[in-house]
Formats: sequence, structure tokens, C-alpha cells
Amino acid sequence: MASSKQKLKRNDTGAALLVVLLLVATLSVVSVGILQTVTRSVQVASMTGARNQIGWYVSGAETLAAQKIAQLSELTQGSITRFSPGLGQTIAFPIEGGRLMARVDDATNCFNLNSLGRDVEDSETTAAIDAGAFYVDLLEALDLPQSDAQQLMQVAKDWIDADSVQQAFGAENGFYASLSQPRSAANGPIVTPAELLDMRGYTPELYRMIAPYVCARPDETIGVFNINTMDERHAPIMSAVFSGQVGRESMRAIMEAQGDLEFPDVETFLTEPTLAAVAPELRHETLLGTTSKFFRLSGEVVYAEAMTSYEAVFRLGSDNSVQLVRRRIGVDE
Repeated sequence: MASSKQKLKRNDTGAALLVVLLLVATLSVVSVGILQTVTRSVQVASMTGARNQIGWYVSGAETLAAQKIAQLSELTQGSITRFSPGLGQTIAFPIEGGRLMARVDDATNCFNLNSLGRDVEDSETTAAIDAGAFYVDLLEALDLPQSDAQQLMQVAKDWIDADSVQQAFGAENGFYASLSQPRSAANGPIVTPAELLDMRGYTPELYRMIAPYVCARPDETIGVFNINTMDERHAPIMSAVFSGQVGRESMRAIMEAQGDLEFPDVETFLTEPTLAAVAPELRHETLLGTTSKFFRLSGEVVYAEAMTSYEAVFRLGSDNSVQLVRRRIGVDE
């Protein structure tokens, strides 16, 4: 009998020990889980704090850039050139825990994709330049065949214009709804040129080729290009200004030959023999000027052992006021 009681006691002791071990193991797992949760929470809080701080630094850079643009316009009486002080120069600012890099460039010399949404049949715009034809000339200057350029233009126009009437080679909601990942055409202005990637036929490779020459502005004008801030890199744009009558390479040579020249007016610029030889009806002179309306602030913020890129676009008003049009933090296009 005593032996049986001792055996039961040993069994109870073993069971109790097993329970204790299981409890310890469970608590260990729970402790690890709690520790991981707390660690993640701290990391998230730290990252959120860092993002907020970066946002404040970028906001400060935007304020300084807006002041700089207004001062530059006042200093030059609006006649901005590629040699204007402060343009195209990267400046580094030390900040607590890192540094901020900032650069202001003229952002005037690009084709406004939202101009494709303008109704060329509108009685108020019949005298205006056909944005679609201009875009086709630009794409051809980038060595795209005319048929491809025409199709890409119509696709972009269908995406941006307000109606649902499909162009001959375009694409409207019916096409996009049939895709494996359905989407709808914007049927309105786009915010960024990167939206081209959502459109039929615009591959990443094609977008990278087009991106340096296009933009998305909050209006339906093609834009006015500043002859004094353009250089050989803008040859495709300038070729389109002359309806493709001056090829990209010829235009590049003309722009390179300008060297350090600054033109007092568009008329003087147009005296260049090759440009002067183009028929007046094929020269979109109204797209040329000596002032700049848009500017781009770009750079990086190095903070909390991470680097974040940023960009902001400003519009300079006729009264010298500077308005923030668009900002981007942390995502490259």
C-alpha cells in the first residue's frame, strides 16, 4: 500500500514538473512574441517619426526654394537664362542627424501632356496649335515611326480627354476593362507623366525615353519654352516646335553652336539660317519665349541612416508669386 502511494506521488510530481516546464515554455514564447511586437512598434514609431521629420525638412527646403525663385525672377526681371545664379547648382545643408541636398532647375521646357485633353474644335481654340500634332512630331524626333507616334498620341488623348469617344487607334474604358487587371481611363487631367505607364502601348522602356521631354501641368496649354534655358538636350522639343522640319541631330548642332549666347528676344533667335528657312506656317513661334513659368526643386534628405529623395514643382505667377504645384517624397518616377 505504501509502495503504491509512493508511486502515485512520484507520478504526481512528474506531472507537476511537466506542467511547470510547459508553462515556462509557453511564457517564453509569449515573452518573445511580446518583445517582437514591442520592437516592431518601436521601429514603426521610429520610422514614422523619421518620416515626419523628413517631411518638415522638405517643407523647409520648399520654402527656401520659393523665396529663391521669386528673388531670381525679380533680379532678372523675369528673363531667366541657364546662367542665372543658383539654377542647376546642388547645395548641401547640414541638418541634425544628417544632411539635405537641394537643387533648383528650370522646369518650363517640356510638353504638357494635359494639353492633349483640349478640344481643338472648340471655337475659342481653333487658332491654337494642335497639341496632338505637336506630340507626334516630338515622338518622331525620338526616332519613333510615324504610325507608332500617331497611335501613342491617340491612346494618350483618349486617356486624358473628357469624352468616351475612342480615337481610330486609341483606347477607352472598354479596352482597359477587358485587361487581366482592369482599370478605367482617367478622362481628365493626369497628375504625373508616370500615368503613361497605365496606358495601352506605353512600355517602361518607351516611358524612360519619353519622360525627359514631357510633364503634367494643371492646365491645357502646350507650354512656352524658354530659348535661354534650353540646350542640346532639348533638341527633340525644338524639332517639334518647327514641325519636324529640322531633325533632332540638326537641331542639336544648332543648340550646341549657341554656346554661351543669350538672346534678347525670340526674333533674334529665329535669325539662325536653318530656322529662318522653315516656312512660317510650320514654325510654332508662339511656343517660344525668354521667360520661365515652372521650376523644379529636387534632392535627397539623409536622416536616421536612410536616404529619401524628394521633388517639388513650382509655378511663377505674373505678379512674381510662387505657387507649389506638386510634391513627391520618397518615390522615384
